[in-house]
Amino acid sequence: MTPESFNPEWQTIGELIRSRGAERPDDLAVEVAGRSLTYGELDRLSDRVAANLAALGVVKGERVANFAYNSIEQLLTWFGCMKIGVVWVPLNIALSGGDLAYSLDDAAPRVLVIDTDTRAKIDELAARRELTLRLYEIGAEGSESFDALLDQAAPVPSVEVGPSDPAVIIYTGGTTGMPKGVELPQFAWIAAGYRYIESFRITPNDVHYSVLALFHNGGLMIGCIGPLVAGIPTHIERWFSVSRFWPRVRETGATVIDPIGTMVTLICQQPEGPGDRDHNVRVSIGVLGQVPPSVASAFRGRFGFEVVNVYSLSETGGVLIVHNKGDSPKPESNGKGWGWCELSILDPQDRPLPAGSIGEICLRPTLPFTFMLGYFNKPDRTVDCWRNLWLHTGDLGYLDQEGYLYFTGRQAHWLRTRGENVSAYEVESVLSRFEGVEEVVVIGVPATLGEEDVKAFVRVVAGASFDPAAMVRWAAAELAVFKLPRYVEVIDEFPRSAAKREVERHKLKALPNDEAWDAERVFGRRGLRGEAAP
Repeated sequence: MTPESFNPEWQTIGELIRSRGAERPDDLAVEVAGRSLTYGELDRLSDRVAANLAALGVVKGERVANFAYNSIEQLLTWFGCMKIGVVWVPLNIALSGGDLAYSLDDAAPRVLVIDTDTRAKIDELAARRELTLRLYEIGAEGSESFDALLDQAAPVPSVEVGPSDPAVIIYTGGTTGMPKGVELPQFAWIAAGYRYIESFRITPNDVHYSVLALFHNGGLMIGCIGPLVAGIPTHIERWFSVSRFWPRVRETGATVIDPIGTMVTLICQQPEGPGDRDHNVRVSIGVLGQVPPSVASAFRGRFGFEVVNVYSLSETGGVLIVHNKGDSPKPESNGKGWGWCELSILDPQDRPLPAGSIGEICLRPTLPFTFMLGYFNKPDRTVDCWRNLWLHTGDLGYLDQEGYLYFTGRQAHWLRTRGENVSAYEVESVLSRFEGVEEVVVIGVPATLGEEDVKAFVRVVAGASFDPAAMVRWAAAELAVFKLPRYVEVIDEFPRSAAKREVERHKLKALPNDEAWDAERVFGRRGLRGEAAP
């Protein structure tokens, strides 16, 4: 794609839905949790939601939120909002208590759509504070039922909506602090659909099967908008189930799938068998950086389909802004911008680094209104993120001589020990290969003499034996001595952010170190310091 050659058919999500509804009213558009809608039904029913929201006095620029599991009603709310310029806010169903209250206070929606599975959290919040919004529940009866938004109403009011108008606020957390609301414009979603077609090489015969949540960019762009722009059917699960995954893939006839992260691990942990390739899938999304290397390798080869590796984040307009090709000569890389963005690796003074040097991954768009408009209610954070005309991701990586990107970790993943910079990502990649290790996270903890000591938190495979000393001895063959963990602590579960499900390293840093295994006590200070190997 080149900016000069890009000629999109639509500028806004509302235009997309109306166009599909007029041209292909009887074709299957989407199935969510067993309920299907044609393009015509999707257009007609989202019109009703738009008209009823307008009748409530909700106007362009105001917010309507969803706090629900994947459902047809979630999509109807979204598209109804898009037709009248109302900003849609899908909230992570993992939010509760203070996190939920913060997001609702920040977004200040006029209307909140929930379901029976999230009702208890809203009732708990309402018992402690007043909720000044209209509440509609999917599956309920009476005036608070979502069905009230589907009543026949007056025609949808005529509202001018353009490509630069805010469309969706996605709350993204990262590893520290409260979530930030990433405000994405209308056209960013259309562009994401065209990237979907390009990266997966979509044909009219393709069928998508999605297990991603419709409160994240991945589920919304890959599982929904991408197929709608491509004009192919998409089947979306209410939630991911490893036992139902392959049966549903076969049942839907899916050719494109989108499991990510721990979903891939669970899929690969299923017993191997002759049915592993009994499917029509030809390509899958590849977000494999946080799974063990053995799992990533098995996923690529075991099931017989191509994997499109990616690098993306909400701020850069969501998924596939950087992507690899299924037949890439460098399958381990995250790919290139392919005309959708400029990429640069910058040092702490925002100076470009040469090929092969690790620095901060920074991007900027080549097309207007494809990146975020800013952080909602946080202008200072927006300016800081966009400093010196580059969007600063806070992620680390490098570009090779051919311009392929390699993500190596987050800035929070670096620590300083004995005068050396250590990549937690590198240490994690090695330790994760040790027998009995299910998952490992490396942080820095304060050292007696200053700087930091390396500490590894390890989640052990169920039923496996684990010896920290054996792991450190084994790792000494692959890692410089200063990179070896001084401390090792076994943990049952890692604390994760509600927005991105990323490990909250600041919470691990806050834990006491009293129960950790200490290499210095076992090997002695001389061994740990490298004058003699452990």
